[in-house]
Amino acid sequence: MALFELERNANFEQLIRHLEASSNPDIRRRAAEILGSLETSADDVVTEGQPRSVRDDVVDALITASQEDENDEVRAAAIDALDQYGQDALEEFIGELSGQDFENLAEWKKAKVLARGLSADRAELRMAAATGLGRIGEDNVVKALVNRLDDPDARVRKRIARALGRIESAGSVPALAKRFHTDTYAVRIEIAYALADIGTDNALRELIDVADAEDEVLRRIAVDALGRLGSTEAVEVLANALSDETDMVRRTAMFSLVQLLSEAPSNASHQVREKIVGELEAADTDEVIDPLIEILDRSTETAQRRNAAWLLGRVANDNDAHTEAAQDALIETMGDDDEMTSKFAATSLSMLDSDGLELRLLELVEDGLKDEELRVKALFVLGKIGTDTSRRRLSSFVERTDSDRLRKRGFSALSKLGGVGTVAGDAV
Repeated sequence: MALFELERNANFEQLIRHLEASSNPDIRRRAAEILGSLETSADDVVTEGQPRSVRDDVVDALITASQEDENDEVRAAAIDALDQYGQDALEEFIGELSGQDFENLAEWKKAKVLARGLSADRAELRMAAATGLGRIGEDNVVKALVNRLDDPDARVRKRIARALGRIESAGSVPALAKRFHTDTYAVRIEIAYALADIGTDNALRELIDVADAEDEVLRRIAVDALGRLGSTEAVEVLANALSDETDMVRRTAMFSLVQLLSEAPSNASHQVREKIVGELEAADTDEVIDPLIEILDRSTETAQRRNAAWLLGRVANDNDAHTEAAQDALIETMGDDDEMTSKFAATSLSMLDSDGLELRLLELVEDGLKDEELRVKALFVLGKIGTDTSRRRLSSFVERTDSDRLRKRGFSALSKLGGVGTVAGDAV
């Protein structure tokens, strides 16, 4: 059975067998990775009549692989998998190698033992010690980790960088930055993630330098992290990334620009917002509209959806080939459960008036099977873009609708279009 099927079925027994007995190191490495990814499922497997749990069996198999497998990458993958099973699993492994009993030790004492492990002869023990220190997360372990960033084994340096990112230590940024441009590719990737996790201005500015690196993974990590910087400097870098040769980098750059709208400090938010709009208006339409529509279609984060809806009306062109797709996305978003997202979508839609939109909205308003909130927002937009056609059809609609709310919003739209009715305010 293929490994992906074993993963899908959470077949721990067969995965352990592959880890222990396969002659192919790539299969053993992948089996270890899958066992780590299935950590949350291990507790759900019940072995009736057995004194040991499946989790125990998995941890034992990973500990054995971490110590005894002949392949460096398999041992590294097994240690990372143990990390998924928590601090106890790591400490069990470290205890077996070092002879140290971690049971009942205070966290600070554990940190001291693990810090000593960073100087151990075996690289696997140094890797596990770094990972464990990252899990403990105490600031007093940062110095020990930073001092080992020049470890001769790249696998250890990767896990030290990962630990510093997990701790989010601002004090480690200079040391990470020093190695960022000189270490092996795999370590540089890990340092990039660590700088992104630390997230201070000086950490993120280190990433600006690699936003145009030759390697697309580094570029993607950089543009992903720069959405947290909240400055006009980041806007320019991200806007340039919208024309990246790689689709994933382009889309990540757009997500970061949308995120940046939320992250900008209040005293600079207007400047950042105007800068983003200006950069997006100057960018190629294909590079801007499709990613914004994708955010509205797929994102579950309220702030992202609000900002994407707001931006779409300001950067889409009402005579562009993308107009109908943008309108579709905004009409759908007008029914969003979040009131602010819904309002932004309606306001943006009113900026994208083109042939056919008025009739589409009138049909929506008159469709009694559609959500009432969506119909209310459609009436708001018609009040902005409607013609004589809207005046005639809305006059009839307000006479026959049974909904007081729709009637009120219908009269409001009519008043704005110069028709008869009671002014009910301009609220969406």
